Amino acid sequence: MKSLEKILSKLNNLLIMNYEIEKVYLEAQDLAADDNLKAFFRERSFERNEFGRQLRAEIVKLEGKPKQLNVSSSDFDRIWMNFRDLIISNNETDLMEEIYSLKKFNIEKYNELLRQINLPLSTCKLLIKQQDSIYNHMNAMKREEEFVL
Repeated sequence: MKSLEKILSKLNNLLIMNYEIEKVYLEAQDLAADDNLKAFFRERSFERNEFGRQLRAEIVKLEGKPKQLNVSSSDFDRIWMNFRDLIISNNETDLMEEIYSLKKFNIEKYNELLRQINLPLSTCKLLIKQQDSIYNHMNAMKREEEFVL
């Protein structure tokens, strides 16, 4: 039973992180002046909303209680301040690097959970699917960066 509690705790942490990242993308969308950047943030926020819905459903399926985002964490505040400053300064290169770093950090959190012993198969499949989506966007960002250079 301890193993399931640990899995549920880590799933809830991942859920909260997805809430926070979705919120960053939504707020960045409102602040961005460039239409392409607005579309990018809108698509990413929608994706994170979907991730959150799927994670909530998985937590319930495992008979856990999904956590709600009540107060933003200090991590969220730091991330948001970096995004806001980069959007305001219109520094797209640094902004894309910040987004890439955020995705890389997110992948690490998914990997932590995927290494958990006794992870249910349905949870494992969901996490891999979401992680693959994040990886695909990271690779697309790299290709675009190489194309521009």
